[in-house]
Parts: sequence; C-alpha cells; structure tokens
Amino acid sequence: MPNYPVLKDELLQALDIHIDILKDASTIDTDHLDGIIFMMRSFGFMLDRVPKVLREENLEEMHYLMFQYYSLLSELKYNLTLNFPYAKINQKSLLEIVDAFPTTYEKEMKQWWEDLTGLKVEETKQTIEIKEFEF
Repeated sequence: MPNYPVLKDELLQALDIHIDILKDASTIDTDHLDGIIFMMRSFGFMLDRVPKVLREENLEEMHYLMFQYYSLLSELKYNLTLNFPYAKINQKSLLEIVDAFPTTYEKEMKQWWEDLTGLKVEETKQTIEIKEFEF
C-alpha cells in the first residue's frame, strides 16, 4: 500500500499539471467552451480537498482523497470521450490533456476502498457493484 509521501508526490504532480493547464491556455475556441468548463469543474471536484489533506498529513484522508481523485479522473476521461471528443485547448484535445494526469496508484487505492468498505468497484461501469441492488 502506498505511503503518504508517495501519494503526496502523485497529488502534487496532478496539481502541477492542473496549474500548467490554467497558465498555458492561450487559445480556446468558443465552440469548445462547454467541454472545457466541464473539465475544469471536474478538476474542481477532484482537487477541492487537496489543501486540507496536505496540511493535515493524515494517511487515511490521503487514501480517501486519492481514491476519489482516481475515480473522478477515470469518470472524466469517459465523459470527455463520450460528450466532448471535439474540445481542445491550444489545439490539444481535452482527453490528451487529461491523460497526462498521474494514475500510478489507482489500482491500490481502489483495492484500499474495497477492503475498507466491502464494496466492489466495477471498472467498466464506473459504479459500485452492490448485489442487493441487482434486478
């Protein structure tokens, strides 16, 4: 299981990429704004608790944050592919931009969540599999 410093490094890398997107966005086609706004709002949800978790240095909170980050990043990739495949910043597709975000410990954090909750993370549906809810 990844420890706090390696997860912190992964998270700081994600923040650095996000900051680069913000500072390097020199050309945005207005026809692509819906996808860009969707992506930026998604980053807001993904990275919202980062300052608090970095300040507190709580491993359990870091595990939860990273599980949430990886899950939301994966969901963002699906949404961009399905809904905004045309959207670009600086002639680079949003999916290409999002693919740069790190996913080094994604499997470990999903396993951590499953071990903690007893719930199964379903990879292909991006939902949690609960047998009792099946038809």
